[in-house]
This record gives sequence, C-alpha cells and structure tokens, in this order.
Amino acid sequence: MRTLLSARRAMFYRLVRQANEQSSKWLEDVLKDKTRNNGQFTAVARLACLRILVCRDYGINTPSGLPYPQRKKAVRAALGI
Repeated sequence: MRTLLSARRAMFYRLVRQANEQSSKWLEDVLKDKTRNNGQFTAVARLACLRILVCRDYGINTPSGLPYPQRKKAVRAALGI
C-alpha cells in the first residue's frame, strides 16, 4: 500500500536533499548566521541543514554511534547553536 506524503513533509524532504548537496562549511555558516540570512532561510530550511550535519557527525571527533537525538545535541554544542 502506498501512502502519500503531506505537502509539508514533502517540502522538508526536498530541502534535505538540496542541503545534502552543499558542503558542511556552507551548512555551518547558514546555521551560525544570527540574522537568519536576512530572512532567506526559513526554520524548516535551517532544520534540514542541521539534519544533514547530524547525519555527517559534523563537529564530533570520532564516529559516535549515538542515537539521533544525542548526536543532534552534540552537533549543536559543537557549533554553539
């Protein structure tokens, strides 16, 4: 049985795919910008950037093997956001 994604969830997954194509440094700059890039990045777009960095274990010295919520906390702490 095939289920359809809601429009909001489909938009989020599209943003995740687009963020995956960017470098980690670019994603870090997007998240650290206090002005939210003058309103060009929505909260959902920033969440997609964070998700990609968490999947890459960005800022964590060794591959952590932690569950997603703990990795997310570790990446946010490493980035200072």
